[in-house]
Amino acid sequence: MKTNMLSRVADGMFWLNRYMERTDGMLLTLNTFYILSFDKEMNDSQGYRPLLEYYTDLTKNQIIESQYDSNFVLKHIICDNHNINSVKNLVRKARENARGSQDKITKELWEHINSLYHYTNSPELPKRLETYEAVNVITKLKNDLLLYNGILHVTMPRGLGWCFSSIGKNIERCLQTISMTQAYYKPINYNLDGEEDLLYWRRLLLSLSGYEQYLKSYSNISHNRKIAQHVVFNKDFSHSVMYILDIIDKYLGYLCIDNISQEARTLQNQFGRLKSMVRYTDYYNLTNQQLEDVLNDTETQLVQFSTDFSKLFFSYT
Repeated sequence: MKTNMLSRVADGMFWLNRYMERTDGMLLTLNTFYILSFDKEMNDSQGYRPLLEYYTDLTKNQIIESQYDSNFVLKHIICDNHNINSVKNLVRKARENARGSQDKITKELWEHINSLYHYTNSPELPKRLETYEAVNVITKLKNDLLLYNGILHVTMPRGLGWCFSSIGKNIERCLQTISMTQAYYKPINYNLDGEEDLLYWRRLLLSLSGYEQYLKSYSNISHNRKIAQHVVFNKDFSHSVMYILDIIDKYLGYLCIDNISQEARTLQNQFGRLKSMVRYTDYYNLTNQQLEDVLNDTETQLVQFSTDFSKLFFSYT
């Protein structure tokens, strides 16, 4: 594969899809939590806390105060100018990167991003989130992100831009999976032999688009260990850590195939060690401490890989 793309354009493609994947995951989680918040019979000890802890910079006290406040959460997550990870701000940053890469993305993709940008900047949006229309707003935004992914896959050429886009997208998705998984295992001390029922795990699975697949793949007993197998090690689940690492490895190989530099080999070896750590973990005999370590170490190493990847391909200093 010929390396004929400017580093600033590659950087734009990488971050365009990181921001859009972050928005997609955030909206899916918000939609899940918002819909389930109407189920008063459900024993919910966390509310919106996992969402607020990962996607906002609110203090611990602010999160505790607002973890059950749907009106505050909806406006803070979707259209708060002061929340750097609000949907409004993420779409704005994605659009800026798309503009800088406009000659490498399709007309259909640019028009959809632009349309989403104007919708999130609508002056009426905050008021609509205070009414019964809130669920319609969330549903439209969620569907727009689903449509974005469809347009991306159908219209984008499979060249260098696609590789950078895919790596950015999947780094973000993997970090989301790890964070959400930690949010539900940490309160139970990563107890793989516990007896938490499916209602406890439903929010996690729905937030990762894995609820239906889980029900079809596993029997209805002893969920704690099976959930870890599903969201971390299942190579057939598109949001599992192992599946995502395989995708990143594939596109990293494409980018480095013609790059004979020592830095490129070092980066591939670095990612190979990360992937092998997860791949060769014996999840059937996994202990509670090992699960915690695998999630923490994977997160730490993936963040470092992202930094080193950017330095190599985007000339970051």
